[in-house]
Amino acid sequence: MKNKKSIIVLLIVAIIGIVGLTLAYFSNSDTIENQFITKEYGTTYTEEFVSPDNWLPGDTTDKTIVVENTGEVDEAVRISFNESWTTHNNGTLNGWIHPDGTKSTHTTETELSTDESVAILNLANTSDWTKVGDYYYYNYKLAPGESTSSFLESVTFNSKTKLDDTCVTTIDGSTKTVTCNSSGDDYDNATYTLTFTIETVQYNKYSEAWGISATIVAEKQVSETFAQHIISNANEASITNYTDGVTSEAYTFNHEATEQTGALTDYRYIGNTPNNYVYFNCTDESDTSTCETWRIIGVFNVDDGTGTFENRVKLVRGSSFADAMYWNNGSYNNDWTDANASLKNFLNGEYYNRTGDAVTYGLKESARGLIDDAVFYLGGTMDPDETRDFGSTEEVYAWERGNMPCGACNSDVTKLTWTGKVGLMYPSDEYMVYGNGVNVSCYSSPSGCSGTNAQTGWVYNSNILEGQTSKTTTWLLSPDSDYTVIVSRVYSGGFLSFDAVDYDTYGVRPVVYLKSSVKITDGTGEETNPYVLEEM
Repeated sequence: MKNKKSIIVLLIVAIIGIVGLTLAYFSNSDTIENQFITKEYGTTYTEEFVSPDNWLPGDTTDKTIVVENTGEVDEAVRISFNESWTTHNNGTLNGWIHPDGTKSTHTTETELSTDESVAILNLANTSDWTKVGDYYYYNYKLAPGESTSSFLESVTFNSKTKLDDTCVTTIDGSTKTVTCNSSGDDYDNATYTLTFTIETVQYNKYSEAWGISATIVAEKQVSETFAQHIISNANEASITNYTDGVTSEAYTFNHEATEQTGALTDYRYIGNTPNNYVYFNCTDESDTSTCETWRIIGVFNVDDGTGTFENRVKLVRGSSFADAMYWNNGSYNNDWTDANASLKNFLNGEYYNRTGDAVTYGLKESARGLIDDAVFYLGGTMDPDETRDFGSTEEVYAWERGNMPCGACNSDVTKLTWTGKVGLMYPSDEYMVYGNGVNVSCYSSPSGCSGTNAQTGWVYNSNILEGQTSKTTTWLLSPDSDYTVIVSRVYSGGFLSFDAVDYDTYGVRPVVYLKSSVKITDGTGEETNPYVLEEM
């Protein structure tokens, strides 16, 4: 008969948070008062851990630690830890065993090549942390709002652990009994305490404050593209489950197949306050004050004109640079592909090259380097019925990608697409922002969208002339398939309508597709902190 015995251990984890901040003291020998305003410094840590009260050899207990920068100052982070074993009668154990599981007497890690730890710390994301001395340094600058990867994954009670016990064998006839008793001063009935110390310091002072190389904590190299970032954070949403205020990320739209593109999935920013701001078209790429602020429409699977499809980010200028341009006053037709189409030629000529009338607001070298050719769809629609109803936004989306060429295209289906660098918004770009329950009225009937309903969409709210606040009627890309000179526009009141290409002049908001290799280098997408971009 075997005597079975469990080793019962209490595992305790303690965390000590140390936040370090060194502020210089300013003084002046004059009587002039000088005020220096510092930004808020803050750190929080999050742990996931449930202390076991019956920890047995071989058991693994999950334990994670994540540090978050909750202030407004870039931080560096380091973590150290201390372990201790205490017996039930307050004796101490060194926490090491020989390879055969018996107790070791050494007290340092110098014999680690042969001995093993009783409590095994399973570190997580080891490529993100560098050990120097007694500290583990997070390899990357922690910007406001960012969090580290978890330092620890779990703690395992080494399954090899044996007891210092005394066993006595007794025989009674044919029965053999082995009785083992521990000394009571071993790893059974003991308490293992793991204490973490978390320290942070302002990022630009970590080398000086901690006495380490200035190369250990670096700017984090972003491995995902801008498009991948948006897609990975997109909300999976149905047409009715939008929650007011949850607008920081894009929402997923799954569309039925169209004749030009088949079934598609888009990732679009919706509502009236999404975090979709981006610095673009900068005079000096190192100085965001020289940039324009554009808006992200979303991510789309785009043909680059050669038949190669990629997920690419679609941007629209943050406001209209003009409100007095014709859609086409060259050949007076609604064929965007026409060699003389004036607005198309202006956007891809003077505006793209920043020459002529566009020298003050055209695309600068920094912007041209981030964009490339893309296929734009030019499917047309017939005039609406007497109710002025163009159909729902999904129907509008389908006819944009349909097989009806513009009225001036003479049924030439080769004119259903155009490849270029700068275009205009589709009607669907204007009205998809009301999807997923944002505003059912505007989504189901763009031609009836106006007033307070229209104001629930960020695109309409930004249809303004630069430097002004009142809404301007804005040209859209899609033509009419029945009449030769009619194209789409969003009226200043918010509703979708049509007008002649040369009858009146309206606002222009250029649209571009970023290269698939563009990444984020800074920013959160908020209006006060737009994304900063560069090519990978």
